[in-house]
Amino acid sequence: MADDPVESYLLSAYPKNISLPDGTMVTLRSLIPQDRAEVGEFFEHVPEEDRAFLKEDLLNRYEVEVWLDGIDIDRETVIVAVAGKRIIGTAVLQRQRHGWARHVGEIRIVADPTFRRRGLGHALAHAIMDLAQQTGLEKLLAEMVSDRPEPIRVFKRLGFKTEATFNDQVKDRHGNTHDLLVMAYYMHPADAGMRPWRTGQESKE
Repeated sequence: MADDPVESYLLSAYPKNISLPDGTMVTLRSLIPQDRAEVGEFFEHVPEEDRAFLKEDLLNRYEVEVWLDGIDIDRETVIVAVAGKRIIGTAVLQRQRHGWARHVGEIRIVADPTFRRRGLGHALAHAIMDLAQQTGLEKLLAEMVSDRPEPIRVFKRLGFKTEATFNDQVKDRHGNTHDLLVMAYYMHPADAGMRPWRTGQESKE
């Protein structure tokens, strides 16, 4: 729809070519139906210990199809990172258009292991936070298990702060339980037109 704010923003902002700190050129763009095979291949390269904490079984090609077919751009927006012709990362913004949590969004990021600690996670997070600002969200949540220090470090640098910890909330595919950490970022009205999360300054808790 031409007057849809999400679609209008995505059309104006993407595709976007960026350079990672090591000089690698990456294209950020919206997920398209033709990405089905590439998305499946991407999740096959995600380490098993990381897949154990995904909410969907995206190693299963059928589950990938179900996920892609069920995406509603009004509630879920997916941005992919592409190097060459290969998808190397996905970033998701989930939100509700109506109801008491319509001001809150959830951010989810998965990066190819060979591109970690190279700035890709930050680039994907920036893309989602920019989108959240454009769509009027006031708060972003990020969920992760508490014994995974790398994503915690990334989100702290973006300005997220720990808001809650739920003991034994997550059970992985091996039956082991883990504490769930919920981190939050508040999109203050004073930030309109600005992007403070792009400063790279680590927040202090």
